[in-house]
Amino acid sequence: MHDVGNGAGKENEMPGIMVFKTLADALRAGYHVYDRTDHGYLVRTRTAAGWAMAIVTCR
Repeated sequence: MHDVGNGAGKENEMPGIMVFKTLADALRAGYHVYDRTDHGYLVRTRTAAGWAMAIVTCR
């Protein structure tokens, strides 16, 4: 997993969005599946500030 930086040269990443390479990594980090995407999953976890969203890219 990694927190995306400024996105320079990384066309499929977005600043501020956590990206996991496997669903197992996201689940271990406390995220839960919210929705399925064409390339993986949209996951979320509850924080003191509200919901935190992340994506899982399986391809």
